[in-house]
Amino acid sequence: MSARLNARDRLARLLSVIPWVADQPDGVPIDDIVARFAYPRTQLLEDLQEIVFFVGVHPFTPDSLIEVDVSDDQVSIRYADWFSRPLRLSPEDGARLLTAGRSVLAMGDTDDDSDSADEGETEAPSPLLRALTKLGTALGEGAEQAVDVRLGTAPADTLGVLRDALERGVQVELAYYSYGRDELSERRVEPAKVFSDQGNWYLSGWCHRAEGERVFRLDRIRTAAVTDIPVEHSDAGVDGAFTPSNDDPRVTLQLTPTARWVVEQYPVESVDDDGEHLIVTMAVSARGWLERLLLRLGPEATVLKADPLLGTGLASSAANRILARYT
Repeated sequence: MSARLNARDRLARLLSVIPWVADQPDGVPIDDIVARFAYPRTQLLEDLQEIVFFVGVHPFTPDSLIEVDVSDDQVSIRYADWFSRPLRLSPEDGARLLTAGRSVLAMGDTDDDSDSADEGETEAPSPLLRALTKLGTALGEGAEQAVDVRLGTAPADTLGVLRDALERGVQVELAYYSYGRDELSERRVEPAKVFSDQGNWYLSGWCHRAEGERVFRLDRIRTAAVTDIPVEHSDAGVDGAFTPSNDDPRVTLQLTPTARWVVEQYPVESVDDDGEHLIVTMAVSARGWLERLLLRLGPEATVLKADPLLGTGLASSAANRILARYT
């Protein structure tokens, strides 16, 4: 068995191996694990000794780490004392766990065995869905409603292509709509990570068209296709939807108290609250984005200072273009 497993398959098998071996106090032959779980021997030993051995909780003392013993072609696993205690979650802890689990479900990270089910057979819910259902029941109706939020959509077909590219370490070809510039463009991207931020799903990586790190919203990707070109910039990923650079133009806005949501929704560099207004300075990725924001704010915002690169008449010029379309 020489074929190597990808990261997702390794994790799935490892989560099955650990409790099965731990239930057998005398240990299990390595060959039995390899055969039972279709787990390549080399990867199995790597995962047991370099991953499971270091799994535990703070303060990561011996009594809080999983104990793994590999000797004489046998494997023994013993849970740390911490794992034998009943898990007691506060309502806040439970709500956080429920929200995190649902964010994973939103990405479609469920069992992939539905295609192998017999025709007419009802597909069983995934283990994650079953666990979240139990957790939600235990937390009660109030907690269920409190975390009943929907993250931005992550189209299953697009997500599948990106996952495939990430696992294989290859580039992707995208047809991407840029909201800030109001244009559809073709891009070749070296994917680094897929993440959630401010209620939307994003892809970050190296964009050859821009010759730099860029972030793409998944629901604005029109098409995605995997290539056979290996990734060259493996460390190009970022964690936020927008990371300002020193070269980005800046704008300073005076906002009314009712426009405080701007500070909460967008990254800002400074905020001064004089009791009557908010004076906010923020980086601008594209003039079009700022125009849309000002149109949305209307009389709630006044431009106090803008980088010359942004030009003048930001809101009025955008309004005139919209009016011209109607006429």
